[in-house]
Amino acid sequence: MREEFHRSSRMQGDRTLGHRQRQWLLHEGSSPRRGLKWWLRPIPLAIGAVGVGLITTGMIGFGSGSSGSGASGDTVAVELGMPGTRVGDMVAQRARGNGSRTTSATMDDSPAPVTDNGTPADSGPLRTANATEADMDSGWASYINASTGSTNASDDTAESAAEAEAEMEELAAPHEGPEWETIEVRSGDSLAAIFSRAGLSAGELHRLVNTDDRTAQLQRIYPGDEIHFHVEGDALQGLRHDIDDADTLVVARGDDGFEVSIESRAIETRVKHASGTVNSSLFVAGQDAGLSHGQIMRLMNIFKWQVDFGRDVRSGDMFSVAYESYYIDDEHVRDGPILAARYVNRGNAIDAVRYEDPDGTRGYYSPEGENLSKAFLRRPVGDARISSGFNPNRRHPVLGVRRPHLGTDFAAPSGTPIRAAGAGRVVHASRKGGYGRTVIIEHANRYRTLYAHMSRYANGISVGTRVEQGQTIGYVGASGLVTGAHLHYEFMKDGVHRNPMRVDLPSGDPVASEHMDDFVARAAPLVAQLDDMHEEQEQQLAMRDEE
Repeated sequence: MREEFHRSSRMQGDRTLGHRQRQWLLHEGSSPRRGLKWWLRPIPLAIGAVGVGLITTGMIGFGSGSSGSGASGDTVAVELGMPGTRVGDMVAQRARGNGSRTTSATMDDSPAPVTDNGTPADSGPLRTANATEADMDSGWASYINASTGSTNASDDTAESAAEAEAEMEELAAPHEGPEWETIEVRSGDSLAAIFSRAGLSAGELHRLVNTDDRTAQLQRIYPGDEIHFHVEGDALQGLRHDIDDADTLVVARGDDGFEVSIESRAIETRVKHASGTVNSSLFVAGQDAGLSHGQIMRLMNIFKWQVDFGRDVRSGDMFSVAYESYYIDDEHVRDGPILAARYVNRGNAIDAVRYEDPDGTRGYYSPEGENLSKAFLRRPVGDARISSGFNPNRRHPVLGVRRPHLGTDFAAPSGTPIRAAGAGRVVHASRKGGYGRTVIIEHANRYRTLYAHMSRYANGISVGTRVEQGQTIGYVGASGLVTGAHLHYEFMKDGVHRNPMRVDLPSGDPVASEHMDDFVARAAPLVAQLDDMHEEQEQQLAMRDEE
């Protein structure tokens, strides 16, 4: 019984000890403390004290040579070879206090000094040299002196710094410097938000944009544009903004308000030529000829009525282009319009010449003055897929009854811009039963076009509005009786519906008879350039075939 009692007491004690240990662990959040035995703990302190003593008495030093064997009381200074590090100065002051000799070791990444014969004076990363107190006072100047090769460190350093500063000021742009801040326009930014980021109030913005018509141009900004501000306190002192490639808006605060001016740079216009032969695709051939993506699209747009670039392009087709290119200070800025172009499709050559008459009407015409464009676009939403064609006997997908489909449906994402098929006047811009939001345009020569199921109308579109061909009149949606977003487009002639994809479209107006002489005089040299490029292409192809 007694043995069982003692055994039970020991087990109870063990459980109690385990419980306390677990409680301690939960409280401390770590394992029980472990470390050196109590009789070993003074040893690190003793070692540290001995080390401090050795360093103080100079028995431990840096570098090589005499730096490690100096007399008692010598101090070793380590000065990092970079601006702002003054450890050597503190050691020098300490040396002055006890009158001892100081040894300076310089450790940096700068090139090592060389001797008269061009060999390195010291190949190691640490370079040691004895220095006096005067040398310590001018240590940093000596470092600059060694780097620049100057004989008078303080004078030459100041002179070099002044020259560098003057050179930087001369090279800096007018809007660069510590007092200028550049803010880039982000997507969704307003002018008020930009001025707020610059630390300017709404009142300052109001006073600026209402100064005159030139400062009002600040309200036409786009993502990626930059505005340069000079602000002192909460007042705008200066502003610069590139209106376009050539003109810069400049604002400066004067005694009576803001002084505004426009700085203009001269734009040089050059005529460039490009030609190529299609092997795999027109885009690849155009890029190989040096044309930009935009210029290739312009080329296709000129001949879109004569060539179906989605189906008719063949290997061996050739093209020649003469176009304007703009330069400022001999630097390319952007490409201009195509002046003349030729496309040879399946052996059939088509020429186009750009012409603007004295009345301001411009377009692309054949060398005989015929307009290459048609009066109407086939596709008001570009290359969108046709989801339902013209069909007088189609069954309605929603009502389930036979109802004529007197137009063409183009499937496109909601919000896709819808363009006017031709120039004319808006006669309807509101909801129209199952058509939803609808626009109807009346064109000259007995034509009408209808655009239905819009999500919204474009700004400024209302009854009576005059529109041009290609102008955005609304956006694709799913209003009305539909199953999904698309554009329903109808084409009518004399009140009769025609298939928009097959109807013969009338051509645009030719060059006016009173302007034909001017047109021929301008077109002849451009057509001659196209002939020269085409002849050169054929010669190159002939030489390639012979090889």
